[in-house]
Amino acid sequence: MKKNNINLTSFADHLDSEYGKRGTETREKYEEGFEAFKLGVMLQELRKEHGMTQEQLAEKCGTTKT
Repeated sequence: MKKNNINLTSFADHLDSEYGKRGTETREKYEEGFEAFKLGVMLQELRKEHGMTQEQLAEKCGTTKT
């Protein structure tokens, strides 16, 4: 027997309740942070696919590991 959980909300509704609607300062800060996180994960995956260390990637980019 399957029970319906009426307390479930969508992720979009959760974001609205926790951070406000899109366009609000709090929500925009969240969105910016999330985009930065996604970019970091993508960069890490690509670096590993190419068998590079953080130091090697940093050198190639002309910066430091940190």
